[in-house]
Amino acid sequence: MEITDNPVLTVFERDGHVESLHRGAWVLVQLDQSDDATVVAGAGDPGQHVFARSAMKGMQAVPLIESGVADAFGLTDAEIALACSSHSAEPQHIRIVQRMLARGSLTESALQCGASPTWHSRPTGPRRRVFHCCSGKHAAMVLSAVYAGEDPGQYLYPDSITQKAVRNAVAELTRAELHSAIDGCNAPTFRMPLRALAAGIARLVNPARLDPRRAAAARRITAAVASHPEMIGGSRLRSDTDLIKATAGRVFAKLGAEGVFVAGVHGSGMGLAISIDDGNERAFHALSLDILHSHELISHRELGSLDRWTNMAITNDAGRRTGTIQLV
Repeated sequence: MEITDNPVLTVFERDGHVESLHRGAWVLVQLDQSDDATVVAGAGDPGQHVFARSAMKGMQAVPLIESGVADAFGLTDAEIALACSSHSAEPQHIRIVQRMLARGSLTESALQCGASPTWHSRPTGPRRRVFHCCSGKHAAMVLSAVYAGEDPGQYLYPDSITQKAVRNAVAELTRAELHSAIDGCNAPTFRMPLRALAAGIARLVNPARLDPRRAAAARRITAAVASHPEMIGGSRLRSDTDLIKATAGRVFAKLGAEGVFVAGVHGSGMGLAISIDDGNERAFHALSLDILHSHELISHRELGSLDRWTNMAITNDAGRRTGTIQLV
């Protein structure tokens, strides 16, 4: 077991007193003329290995474009963005997942992500596969299997054409040796150094030095997300969606389970990755914005429009403010 002594990054204060601490690590990398990544800032161990979880969905979507799947099925920008999402299962998300499946003459039963309630009805709401926050990614993967002539029921098999292409794309973008495990949605997830995750996102968002076909795929993915940021998360209380909106798509942002967050900034060659040791995502919202602002990657005006995340209040079940998240 790997235990890293990371610093305290944020704290939860109740009535002016520290009640709990969030340790973690973050790393900001810069791509050079050779497309190698150099660490320019960070805290904690940039080499610690983390499971990227949903933070890498933009990279996982690359084969959807490269292989010709998106063009073969006529996927729209909204559908491509949803393939990168951890959506809130709003009606707009559910309609698009169903439309993606229909393009391959598939039904909801083809999804192997498991059933869940919608984002806002958890934990007691009705459960369906299309409600799962990863159903967009799964719809894209099962379409990829259909296009490749594989059994759609085997689209999550590690040795399938679909999953080999995903793994290869993530490995090549991050330049990391990947360890594979099963994600919360039943698909493979990959463990890699935090700095490699930051570098992968930097290359996805700044793809000029990639192979032309991969660069075109990366640009199509990030443009789709920029034009449909509500697909990445949702229309309310989703920090990655709000950051993309506030920057008009200049920043590509994606959160993942267990306190993982990434952001890449168009035109800067920079990528940011954060991992919170205790897995609590409340710890990275204000932190990510502070890092981006302090390195002049988002403006003061953009930061001000994200006030709900920079001054994040914690409320109780009665809606009363009980404390705040503070940066250390």
